Amino acid sequence: MLSDLLTIVLPENPAPAESKAATELSTFIKKSTGIKLEITSYKFGETLPSRAILLGSHEFLKRDLEGKFEIIKNSDSFLMTVKQNSLIIAGGCPRGTLFGIYHFLDTFLGVRFLAPEVVHVPQNDPNLTISVDTSSKPAFKYRVITYLDGLDPEFSSTQKVNLNPFADEETGGSYKFSPDKLTHTFYSLVPPKRYFKEHPEYFSLVDGERLEQLGQLCLTNPNVVRIATEIVLKWFKEEPDIMTVGVVQNDWTNYCTCANCKAVDAGNPARSLLHFCKHIAAKVKEIYPDKYIHTIAYTYTEKPPMDMKGELPDNLIVTVCNMYPYRSNRPMDQDRMNERYHENLKGWLDIAPHVFVWHYFVDFTHYLLPYPIWHTMATDLKHYRDLGVEGVLLQAGIGLGLYQEFQELKMHVFHKLLWNPDLDVDGLIKDFVKYYYGPAAERVQQFIDNLLPIEKRDDVSLHLYVGLEGNHLQREWILENMEIIDLAMEDAGDDPVIIERVEKVRIMLDYAYLILPVDFDVVLGKIKPHDFKLRKKVFERFQHLTTKFKITSPGEGAPMSAFMDRQAIISKETAVLAIAELAPLVHGIMKELFEKVKRNLDDHGLFKPNDFITSVVKLGLNPLELGPWMSEKQVASYPESIPDNWHRSLEFNQVENLLSPKIPNVRKSDLPSIALGMLKGLPDQVDELKE
Repeated sequence: MLSDLLTIVLPENPAPAESKAATELSTFIKKSTGIKLEITSYKFGETLPSRAILLGSHEFLKRDLEGKFEIIKNSDSFLMTVKQNSLIIAGGCPRGTLFGIYHFLDTFLGVRFLAPEVVHVPQNDPNLTISVDTSSKPAFKYRVITYLDGLDPEFSSTQKVNLNPFADEETGGSYKFSPDKLTHTFYSLVPPKRYFKEHPEYFSLVDGERLEQLGQLCLTNPNVVRIATEIVLKWFKEEPDIMTVGVVQNDWTNYCTCANCKAVDAGNPARSLLHFCKHIAAKVKEIYPDKYIHTIAYTYTEKPPMDMKGELPDNLIVTVCNMYPYRSNRPMDQDRMNERYHENLKGWLDIAPHVFVWHYFVDFTHYLLPYPIWHTMATDLKHYRDLGVEGVLLQAGIGLGLYQEFQELKMHVFHKLLWNPDLDVDGLIKDFVKYYYGPAAERVQQFIDNLLPIEKRDDVSLHLYVGLEGNHLQREWILENMEIIDLAMEDAGDDPVIIERVEKVRIMLDYAYLILPVDFDVVLGKIKPHDFKLRKKVFERFQHLTTKFKITSPGEGAPMSAFMDRQAIISKETAVLAIAELAPLVHGIMKELFEKVKRNLDDHGLFKPNDFITSVVKLGLNPLELGPWMSEKQVASYPESIPDNWHRSLEFNQVENLLSPKIPNVRKSDLPSIALGMLKGLPDQVDELKE
C-alpha cells in the first residue's frame, strides 16, 4: 500500500532532474493522499531503507534488476516495479526518472498535467495498493511540438518532451538546438548583404540572373562551401551545448541552375544540397565528433536521390517535411494526394542514417478555424514509428500573439501520442475535456463529437492552407455548435477560469462564422449583411475575446487588425455610395492580380509547383485580407486527372463571376438616383439591376 512507503531514496549523487523528480513525487503524493514522504539519498555501504520509493539509476539496481535495467539505457526510458516492499522508479539519465514519476502520478494517482500551470490532482485513499512491473520507452528518440506554451520547461517535462531549447538540467535538459539556427539558414551562412555586391557568383543563378533576394546559394561554388563551413564551426564554438545546426535552404524555390549545379543535380536539386552538406559534415566530424548538422527535404529537395545510398555521413540528419501538397485528413499511406510524400519518406529512410520528420498539423491560413485531423495524426505517428523515423517535430503556428483551435487539447493529446501512438485518441480527448472544462465538459465534448467525424468524410479535403475550400464547415453546422457553446457558457456558471476556457472554444466558432461567404441586402440606399443582427453580435464578441486573449493574427502573415477592418465593413450598414467608391479600387487590384496569375500558369493552365502558395494570389491579396476570401470562393480546384495538390487549376468562370458580381435582389427603384449614378463605378453591375 502507498501508506506503507516511508521515504524517497535518491542515488548518492543524483542528477538535477532526479532531485526534481523526488520533490515532485513527494509534493503530489502529499496533495493527493496526505502522505508526507521524506527525501534522502543512499550512500554505498549503508543499509538501504525498507518500505521506500527508490528513485533514479542506483548502481545496485543494475545488479538486482538483472536484464530489466537494459530498457532504460535510452535516456528517456524508465521502469517501475515493486521489490522487497519498495517501489522502484528508475530511468536513464538525465530525464528518464523524471518522466517515470510523471507517468506514475498519471497512471496510479490520476494526476493530470493538462496545460502550463493547469494540474488536476484528485484525492486518493492513502491505502491505495501499488502493484506494478512495467517499463516504458518512447516511440521516437526526439520529440517536440512547437506551441510556444508547450515549450514552458516546467510543463514540457511533464509531457516527456526532449527537444526544448528552453529546458534546463532540473527539468531534464534537452537535446539542444538553437532556434535561430534551426531552419532556412542559407542567408545566415552566406549573407547576401555581405557578399553579393562583390561575389554574385556565390548565389543562385535563375533564368540567367544571379539573385540577391529570394534566391538560394550556389552550392557547388568552393568558396560558398568554405564560408558556410566556417560559419557552422563558429556556431558550434559559440554554443557548445547544441546538438545540431541547420544547413537548410531558404523558404522559397529559385535554386541554382548554373552549369556546375545542374551537372551535380542531374535533375534533382537534392543532390547538390547533400554534396554541400557532406563537405560541411566532414569538417564538423573532425572538430566536433559528437555534433550533427541537419538539412530538410522540403519542396524542391523532397525527392531523395536514391543513387546516393551509402554516401551520406553519420553526422547528417535529414528532416523530411510533409509540406503542401498533403491531404491532412487522410493517413499518408492511404491517399493518392499523399503518395509522393510517403514514397519520398521511405526513400530517405533507405539512404540517410538519421531521418526526422517535420509534420505540419495546422491550417496556416486560418489558425482559429476548426481543423479536424485527430485520427489521421494518430495513424501517421504509428506509421512513422513503424517505418523507423527517429524524431518528430509537430509544427503548429509559431509566434507571439497566436492562438490556435483547441490548442491546449491538441497539445495534450499529441504529446501523449508522441510517446505512445497506440493510445486511444478518443479516450485521451474525453479524459482531457472532463478535467479541463469541468462543469462545461459535457457540452464541449458534444461539440467535439460533432467535429470528429468530419475528418473521415469523403467530401472533405484539408491541407495546410485550406480555409473553407476543404468543405469541412457549413453554416448550419456552425450555428448548431454555437448554440451548444452558448449552453456550455451557462454551465460554466460564474467560474472565471472555466468561462475563459470555454470562451477560447467559442472564438473558433465565431471566427468560422465570420469568414463564411456573406449575402447582402440593399434597401433604401443602404447595403448590409442579410444576417445583420447576428453578424454584428458575433463580430463584437470576437473583437472582445481576441483582445482579451491578446490574439494578434488570424493566420500566417495576416495581422488581426486587417481582418477586423474588413469585418467592420461587412458587419454594419453602409451607404451604397461608400461601397461604390471603394469597389473600383478593389476591382482593379483583383483584376490585375488575376492577370498576373494567368500569365504564370503552365502550358496546361495549371499552377506551377508551389505557385499557389508563393504566387501573387497569396502575396498580393493577403495584405488586403482577401487571401482567405480567395480560398472561400474556390478560385482554384483539383482536377481529378491531377494526382496531387501542387497542380491546381484556376477556375476562370469563377474568377469572371467574382470580377463582375451580381447584386442580389436589387431593383433600380430601390436605389436613390444619386447612388445609382455612383454605381457606375461598379463594373458591369448597373446593367444587371432588375427593372
